[in-house]
Amino acid sequence: MKIFAAAIAAYALTATTVSADGDEGASWGYKTNDTSMAAPDQWTEHYSTCGGQRQSPIDIESTTGCISEKRSLAFSGSCADFNVTQSDESFMASVNGGSCAVSANGASNADSSALLVTGVLFKAVEGESDPWVVSVLDALDNVSANATASASLASYADLVNKAVDAEGVFNYAGSLTTPACSEIVDWWVVKKPVDVSTADLERLQSQLRELHITDDGKNARPVQPLIGRVVTALV
Repeated sequence: MKIFAAAIAAYALTATTVSADGDEGASWGYKTNDTSMAAPDQWTEHYSTCGGQRQSPIDIESTTGCISEKRSLAFSGSCADFNVTQSDESFMASVNGGSCAVSANGASNADSSALLVTGVLFKAVEGESDPWVVSVLDALDNVSANATASASLASYADLVNKAVDAEGVFNYAGSLTTPACSEIVDWWVVKKPVDVSTADLERLQSQLRELHITDDGKNARPVQPLIGRVVTALV
């Protein structure tokens, strides 16, 4: 079941930003009718890794892979104050063929050769947004290409743990979702979506439309083939 047409949260919780000019020099984006940038289906022409064997995002089938009775990864940590920077990074996942309205991700790495990324999906609802979502959107109101905003946010670890405790998490080997699509990511995608109101979703899309590389506010890479990978469901 499709929950909502995909629109991706473009924000960074670190000082790192993603440039629309990758390592190989070609400008990329999400528009299919703009000759100034390579559209997602053209990324492999400029970034060979984007055509690799373990690309992200994927369509996560909840019946695929092995089921573990207990997850071995704990989400912890506390950081109340953030610098929020406009970013072109995106993440998208679909569960059983359906896409969620918005997604957010947090990354952790000990060195530049590997990343562990936790992905949280958000579902459009007629009610109220999760308070964490509201705090991020409030911070984004003050962000532009030339300005970084300071923000105090609720715990991302608490947000993740609340959703993980409810339904568990998917784990698979994947890649960055933007060029150069490096296949260095250990993805942990939370099963249970977090609520975002339709009003806040439109608020986010309005902010994303200001980014030149988005396609009318959308910056989701199409789903990539699984190619023999195993998706593990952990509870």
